[in-house]
Amino acid sequence: MAYLGKGRRENLFVLATELNLKHDKSMTIATLKNLITGSEGYDEELTKNLHATIVGDRKSNEERIRTEEQEQKLRIEEREERIRIEKLRIDEQKRKDEFELEKLRIQAQFNLGAATYEGTESNLAFSLASNIALNTL
Repeated sequence: MAYLGKGRRENLFVLATELNLKHDKSMTIATLKNLITGSEGYDEELTKNLHATIVGDRKSNEERIRTEEQEQKLRIEEREERIRIEKLRIDEQKRKDEFELEKLRIQAQFNLGAATYEGTESNLAFSLASNIALNTL
């Protein structure tokens, strides 16, 4: 009978329900204990076994919930890690693309400068040739 006094109130409510005893939510542990032990047809061994089953079920349910919460937390952490890695990958690709773009700009400027220089050189040669032709006349 000592197991009833040490039990949780919620477990005693379940036990009273299992034993088809009328109870209300305002009852204390001591009141529930007296209700259970004073009931007609009280069998200590049966009550003890029922109580042990109720406690075991509650503990396994709490453990299941705790495990599910840990698994959910792990899934969230894994998803956040995948997102972080994907952001890093995107940032790295962006840096590579920006580098390539800058490289192409520099190359285009160089090519444009060379073309301009070649055009200037051609114009200079044409101007010199024109001046020489004019001077010989």
